[in-house]
Amino acid sequence: MENTNREPAADNQYDIIIIGSGMGALATASLMARLRGKRVLVLERHYVFGGFTHEFRRKKFSWDVGIHYVGDMQEGGMLRRLFDIITRNGVSWKAMPDVFEKFVYPDFTFPVPSSEERYRAALIEKFPEERDAIENYFEDVKRVDAWFGRHNMKSARPFVDQVRQPCPITGFENPDITTGQYFEKNFRDEKLRALLESQWGDYGIPPSRSAFIIHCSVVRHYLGGGFYPDGGAGTIAESVRPIIEEAGGRVLLSHEVDEILVRDNRAIGVRVRNLTARKDQPVESEFYAPVIVSNAGAYATYCRLLSDQVHIPFRTELQKFYSDYPVTTSVTLYVGLKDDPRKLGFHGENHWIFASYDHDTAFSGDLTDTNTELRGAYLSFPSLKSSESRAHTAEIIALTSYEPFRKWEQSTWKRRGDEYETLKESISEKLRAFVDDRYPGFRDLIAFDELSTPLTVSYFTAHPRGSIYGVPSVRERFRSDLAPWCSAHTPIEGLYLTGADASSPGIAGALMGAMATVGQIPDGISFIRVLKEAAALEQAPSDKRKVAADLVGQKA
Repeated sequence: MENTNREPAADNQYDIIIIGSGMGALATASLMARLRGKRVLVLERHYVFGGFTHEFRRKKFSWDVGIHYVGDMQEGGMLRRLFDIITRNGVSWKAMPDVFEKFVYPDFTFPVPSSEERYRAALIEKFPEERDAIENYFEDVKRVDAWFGRHNMKSARPFVDQVRQPCPITGFENPDITTGQYFEKNFRDEKLRALLESQWGDYGIPPSRSAFIIHCSVVRHYLGGGFYPDGGAGTIAESVRPIIEEAGGRVLLSHEVDEILVRDNRAIGVRVRNLTARKDQPVESEFYAPVIVSNAGAYATYCRLLSDQVHIPFRTELQKFYSDYPVTTSVTLYVGLKDDPRKLGFHGENHWIFASYDHDTAFSGDLTDTNTELRGAYLSFPSLKSSESRAHTAEIIALTSYEPFRKWEQSTWKRRGDEYETLKESISEKLRAFVDDRYPGFRDLIAFDELSTPLTVSYFTAHPRGSIYGVPSVRERFRSDLAPWCSAHTPIEGLYLTGADASSPGIAGALMGAMATVGQIPDGISFIRVLKEAAALEQAPSDKRKVAADLVGQKA
């Protein structure tokens, strides 16, 4: 129930404690505070609220660190409805240009329109001999995504076990295959295969290793174009924070959870370090709640936040999984521009730029090797997506290996030494040159730039090896028998996971992970109840909303 008159919570006692403040945490906290009146404590190790949904500034420039576009946000869309509930209609979503992204290859550029029909028609016009394969592909994408979605909604678990309802697709009896296997079997043209695989950067695993399930989920997500939170991604967290506080909860920044406290196989609280404590303040403290929700990811939760004395039946297998499958790590060059990039023909669309048709080679590149050329990059313009931007900005993102950065992992942010700064400048120059070669004149627009590396991500999020997408989206990740850690449910009573690792990567995946979580925790809410209860609150006249809140808050 929505209640704005709660007494402040005791200093260390809450109904729910949430570790981290990314999208999964924000959604879980908002729903349980707004629709169940729970006192929620959100603990964030960063000094900025929002996880990958936050933005940062340098001088007059600002950038989002994680959100570059979101699909399915048209009025009336299910995802839009959920976001409106979670933010209490506090975020305005702006549609990107009709051509919302471009796939750029050495000998052609393919503009992607915000329409499935026109996208399909453009592909058939360029590759007429592959018409049947293209038509089948679009139907397979929608079929697999709907199958995956039904499974998630029915069970609140992300697994797509083969014992579930069958889902035959072109050339295969079920979609438990790699993305590469699907395209190799169904398409003859190398260029077309590469073109349709172009969005693999949205889930971070190349075609030969990624699950076709996640590929379908991402492609379907953007068939209606892209949207962006007007005013930047930070508006999401800004909208959720008062909802938490009105129910008596708190948000504590620069507070790092060192351990989840467990007694008799039940989570009872957390031990926390205040990273900005004054000399007269205690550095360590403990907070308690009957429900602990981790948005820190499966690996950090099971391998770092729980003592070795706590029995986790799959801890060794989880560690081996991360050893066997590479996580997605990246560098990002945040660019401040002197002038309007529209003068060079940019209009706010995203650009996936590839040096060849071989996506697997692009994934294996080492940006620290001066003899290795950059094989791919992603170019985005935050300032052209938001009406509130004060200055023009761009972001250039490239995937890279974590290993060359490992030697500095014990050092501190902003204090890693001259060798590290020299390496960063070398990488930055590769990124500038790569974009300027494709779009002459881009370099001349640069007024300022700053590079983040996998170490930056690791420092602020504690994700293993600076991972940006959580558990790798290989096909094994979506099988409960092979990856039991990818679930909101845990082997510890009172402990739950939320976010991307409880569903799938990306902001939409993290949100659906939260839906799985709130459907399982005590006094939680099913997906359908969320929609019904929120509708009851919003339809009631403002002077009667408290009565409506009390009614919808009652258990069925």
